[in-house]
Amino acid sequence: MPKHRDSKIRLGRLELRIMSVVWGRQQASVHEVRDALASGKGPAYSTILTMMRKLEAKGYLRHKVKDRAFIYHATISREDVRHNAIGDMLERLFNGSPSLLMASLAEQEQLKPKDRQAIRRLLDELATEKGKTHD
Repeated sequence: MPKHRDSKIRLGRLELRIMSVVWGRQQASVHEVRDALASGKGPAYSTILTMMRKLEAKGYLRHKVKDRAFIYHATISREDVRHNAIGDMLERLFNGSPSLLMASLAEQEQLKPKDRQAIRRLLDELATEKGKTHD
């Protein structure tokens, strides 16, 4: 998949739900996405079709034709979307400060003890890989 980390990836809620289905299946038709999102009263087929065409126009999906159906696959990874969203959120809401983000999560009790341990372990591993230590 091409890297999109340098550009701004903007996905709305429904776009992200659609992309999640495509990522999970590796490829999907509009019908398959509609069926996967049809819990309760999901979006109409025409809505999914329109959104998938828009995602393709943005360069996030591509299609091939198989048995007269469009089969879509992602051109961006879930990781690229996550990295881009976190970077955007850090800039817009936390003045680019990961410390402020972590403090906010801790204040809201979003960081459980096991999460804190995992973060410490990850920071230690990253520091070891780069030959540095953190405070």
